[in-house]
Amino acid sequence: MATRLGGGILDDIGAVSRLDAGGMLSAVGSLPEQIRDGWIRSRALSLPDAYRQVRSVVVLGMGGSAIAADLVRGAFNDRLTVPLATVRDYELPAWVGRETLVVACSYSGSTEETISALTTALERRCPVAVITTGGALHDVARRAALPLLAFPGGGQPRAAIGYGLVLLSGLLERAGLLAVADSDLADAERAAAATVEGCGPDVPTERNLAKQLAWTLVDRLPVIEASGFLAAAARRWKTQLNENGKSFATYEELPEATHNAVVGYAQPESIRDHLYVVFLASPSDHPRNSLRASLSAELLGMEQIAHQVVPVRGDGRLAQTVAAIALGDYVSTYLGMLYGLDPSPVEAISTIKTRLLERDQDSED
Repeated sequence: MATRLGGGILDDIGAVSRLDAGGMLSAVGSLPEQIRDGWIRSRALSLPDAYRQVRSVVVLGMGGSAIAADLVRGAFNDRLTVPLATVRDYELPAWVGRETLVVACSYSGSTEETISALTTALERRCPVAVITTGGALHDVARRAALPLLAFPGGGQPRAAIGYGLVLLSGLLERAGLLAVADSDLADAERAAAATVEGCGPDVPTERNLAKQLAWTLVDRLPVIEASGFLAAAARRWKTQLNENGKSFATYEELPEATHNAVVGYAQPESIRDHLYVVFLASPSDHPRNSLRASLSAELLGMEQIAHQVVPVRGDGRLAQTVAAIALGDYVSTYLGMLYGLDPSPVEAISTIKTRLLERDQDSED
């Protein structure tokens, strides 16, 4: 059971270092460097002509690898020249064929769902590219001479989001499917660096939005809400609150939430005091979605449900996406510490993987 810590624990550098035994804060703080290095790596990629003639893109992945595709689709929805879909499963949709670029993304290179779907893609002779640190996917890419973007491993997969986001963007740019300029990446790097500077462990709580939000979310169920391109960032917050914060969390997307979720604010009464809704807001939000967020906040206030609007800033959608990611990663990491836990380990996920392997071995016996 987690032990909830009090006082100024997040401003005690020694205590933070002890709690962060897995080095998650350092990993979160490396986002600007990941963006810079990932873009450089993508510039060396060369793709066959067939990869430039596709009519759709499918990204295979789970967890942090999959959310990178959602973030790319959101940030560049106004630039992508073909549909981009994310497959978080073992099976490949029937419509995926030789005119679909399939990108297999896996930090470890051994994600079983991704490998299963990739096998089908290869059988269908789809153009395939791989993004990974190593493992079986790396070996397959080498043997089959598939386009490969490799990046450094050694940490938690979810902490490599900068690589996943930028390498996929770079691959799509190399395929002629997405217009991305060096200046876009420079803006994103600056936005990430600004968030790291403002939310790092050395910044006291009184001036640190991430620490303040973490304190607010202790013993509450976080609900993260956003619209448009930031909807994927809201989902990223949810998964990071799960993994780093060791907390249940959920997310909602506007305008859809105003067609259903708002009706459920009133019940059950017993959990109202345990909810906290965070609205991620961008200057680029559609004006009607901004209004819907304001109206939703009014309804939450009427039901006495705590909530907060968090502005996301940056030069352009990619920069704002990166800023939102960095802030959420810090919030979730600090929340895990406030529960007295090291944010890095994910024992429940490891347990499920172990049980699946045991079941496979039992089936073979």
